[in-house]
Order: sequence, then C-alpha cells, then structure tokens
Amino acid sequence: MLTGVVIINLLISLVCFYIAARVWKIRRTIALFEMRIAAVERCSRNVLGQSPAFLAKRQQGAHQLRRNYQQLELQLQQVRQLLGLLGLGRRLWLRRDRPLR
Repeated sequence: MLTGVVIINLLISLVCFYIAARVWKIRRTIALFEMRIAAVERCSRNVLGQSPAFLAKRQQGAHQLRRNYQQLELQLQQVRQLLGLLGLGRRLWLRRDRPLR
C-alpha cells in the first residue's frame, strides 16, 4: 500500500514538473514577444512622432510648388499671347510689303 502511494505521488510530481516546465517555456515565449512588441512600439513611436513635422514640411513644399507652377502657367500664357501678337504683326507686315494687283 505504501508503495502504491509513493508511486502515485511520484507520478503526480512528474506531471506537476512537466506542467511547470511547459508553463516556464510559455512564460519565456511571452516575455520574448513582449520585448519584441516593446521594440516595435518604440520604433513606431519614433517614426510617428516625427511624421507630423515631416508631413507639414512636405505639405508646405507642395504648396510652394503649386504656387510656382501657377506663376509659370501665367508667364507661359503671356508668352503665348506675345508670340500670337508677334505672328499677327508679322503677317500684317508681310501683307503691307506685297504689291497690290
């Protein structure tokens, strides 16, 4: 009888040690995941913390480019009008030089 109780206790102890080893391994895995998640969070905080200033700077640059583009379009329109007037003047000048029949 005593031998049976000792064997049962040994079996229970082995099962408990197995469970403890599995729990310890799971805890270690969870700790690794926690460290990885903390590292990702730090990196994302650094990136996202700088992004508002970065985006504001880029937005300001885009606004400046749009303004410059509008000015260039206006200048292009004025040059086209000037070339049109020069072409018209040239045609009139050439007609003036032709002898009348």
